[in-house]
Amino acid sequence: MRGFYWGTGAVRCGFCAHKGHNITTCKLVDFHARAALQKIQHNPTYMCNKLEHKALTEIKRREERSVKIRKPRKPSTCSFCNNHLHKRPNCKYLKDFKQLVYKANKNWKRIFVERVNEVGLGIGALVKFDENTVYSLDFNVDPHLIAMITKYDLNNMNFFCALAEYSEYQSEATMEILSGERSDYISVKYLSSILGDDLLHRGWWYSQSSPEVISPMSWNPDKSWLESEWDEKFDWLFKRINKQATKSQQVVKFIEKWAEK
Repeated sequence: MRGFYWGTGAVRCGFCAHKGHNITTCKLVDFHARAALQKIQHNPTYMCNKLEHKALTEIKRREERSVKIRKPRKPSTCSFCNNHLHKRPNCKYLKDFKQLVYKANKNWKRIFVERVNEVGLGIGALVKFDENTVYSLDFNVDPHLIAMITKYDLNNMNFFCALAEYSEYQSEATMEILSGERSDYISVKYLSSILGDDLLHRGWWYSQSSPEVISPMSWNPDKSWLESEWDEKFDWLFKRINKQATKSQQVVKFIEKWAEK
């Protein structure tokens, strides 16, 4: 999923520029503010430097925030279903939703393997690429344009490869190819013209002509991948998605569709 791999980054302090905290908790603010106040106390005409002025300004803001009247807190709600009677960790709807995701993913993997075997795109299959596709997408293949599929990226191979909506939940798996002495990693969405756009949504960037299967091979992936439910990317999804949010509704419908396959 795109969002799972987006930069995690760490907060950086606007006062000392160190990572791991911000200016509201920076200890150097207190140090420089105290030093400046002591100098002013001994010499009322003392002119603070830029760093001391920034520290004193932040101290003033902290004092203002501490006396600011806080609004009463709203009743806590579940961040998944917006119910007031429980919180997210105890949400029955989230537990049911997780099972829906696991079922949808298993269905997609089953159909993916079936279609790969129907056309012979298993490990060891020889594929000939279209010349225009090779140059437009910059595939690293030899002049014969023929390559062998040597590996599928199972770590990122899940049913979100079929998600048509551009979002942080889309998945992008690859396949490894060997062409003469050259190798490359190519998005499996390039195969959507053979396996089906409903299975691998390619978008406009993989709208080129279909590859030609020259020497078909069957594929029997590890059963642990086919039957597995846990996925750290799904854990990331379960922490973020809100079933009631407008931007999540299309994704939820997509999950429900694949769970019914």
